[in-house]
Amino acid sequence: MIRVLVLFFLIWSLQPLAFACSTKTLSGTDLRTGQGVSVNLKESSKGTVVLFLSAVCPCSKSHEKGLGVLAQEFPQFKFVGVHSNADEKSEMAKRHFQKAGFSFPVIQDENAKIAEEFRALKTPHAFIVGAKGECWFNGGVDNSNDSSQATQHYLRAALMDLQQGNEPKEKQVRTLGCIIRRQ
Repeated sequence: MIRVLVLFFLIWSLQPLAFACSTKTLSGTDLRTGQGVSVNLKESSKGTVVLFLSAVCPCSKSHEKGLGVLAQEFPQFKFVGVHSNADEKSEMAKRHFQKAGFSFPVIQDENAKIAEEFRALKTPHAFIVGAKGECWFNGGVDNSNDSSQATQHYLRAALMDLQQGNEPKEKQVRTLGCIIRRQ
């Protein structure tokens, strides 16, 4: 009986790890402009896509063009990038994200506080946060380290489901890419 209770507690205690999302405002310096930015996750009626990105990770870089396209295809969703890697110099990251051409802010995550709050693991790691703070999606953008080789487009599918008023068929998928270096 004790083993069953311990097992139940372990499974129950791990549940929040699977769908850790934020209900707060994300603030910091937008690496594209050098200006301060504040993004309220509850302002978008459909939801906010939070993308953890890297300036040097090949996997993250291969997904940049497609993420820019998604932001254009789904304007009813707010998009925001987050750069949390402590091992990537901010000046180098700033140059990279200025050239990336995103239409959405990329926030410099000082001391990986946002990554910790979301429990983001790798780059790219995507979350869709609903207007009420619910986590609609957590995981990889697609099923490949190289976006040109992807056969399943998880983030796009989740956005399409939500756009049509349905819950995403897949709320959590495997995240591929480079580990977020927090220190």
